Amino acid sequence: MIYLTQFLAQSKIGSRRQAEKLIRQNKVKVNDKLANLGDKVEGTEKITVSNKELNINRDKKTKVLMLNKPEGYTCTKKSFSGEKNIYSLLPKKFNNYIIVGRLDKNSQGLLLLSNNGFFANKVSHPKYNVEKKYLIHFANQDKLNLNPKKLYAKIKTGVKTKEGEVLKAKNIQREENNWFVTLEEGKKRHIRRLFMAIGLKVVYLKRISIGNLDIKNLAQSKYKILSDKEINKIFYE
Repeated sequence: MIYLTQFLAQSKIGSRRQAEKLIRQNKVKVNDKLANLGDKVEGTEKITVSNKELNINRDKKTKVLMLNKPEGYTCTKKSFSGEKNIYSLLPKKFNNYIIVGRLDKNSQGLLLLSNNGFFANKVSHPKYNVEKKYLIHFANQDKLNLNPKKLYAKIKTGVKTKEGEVLKAKNIQREENNWFVTLEEGKKRHIRRLFMAIGLKVVYLKRISIGNLDIKNLAQSKYKILSDKEINKIFYE
């Protein structure tokens, strides 16, 4: 399930903030009942906005593109002075595509965008167990005596951040100077905050795969439209 505000935004009703405003104004109903802030939906419900039922074509052809995001680009449609966003790397016809699992400005690598909010939810929601793998480096890691087994024990059970949130990772592996971290969920700045909570600063972060789909043959800043076979790789099919 996803938040109703997110679903409305994906349905092109407006931004999440605009969706929140509509809910506060009692203009949104789910299965004929007034919606509340914080409600979640599957997307199969009858949802009305200002007494008009959303006409979501769930059978439309799902289109997905893969972008090799460079550092320095934000995952947003908003334009801020002096900042670049990922949509500037794409033709305008993709401006309405939904970002599937954001990467922060200082991170790089595999980024998916899609015309289908249900697909985006299936890739992003932890209940579907779609693994995302990242290559990371720590600050001064050559001088640190980091033990992969001890790190794994910490991040597997969960680490509490200074905000009180518990963050986890499914796995961590070391290959020479490279560390590989696997997640099944992705909260805001998840990996950076997870390791900061145990005193490690992540200075390089690249998403290298989602499911069995990897970024190997796609140059930085380039994109490609995925075939059905490639989309199925995301779900290990």
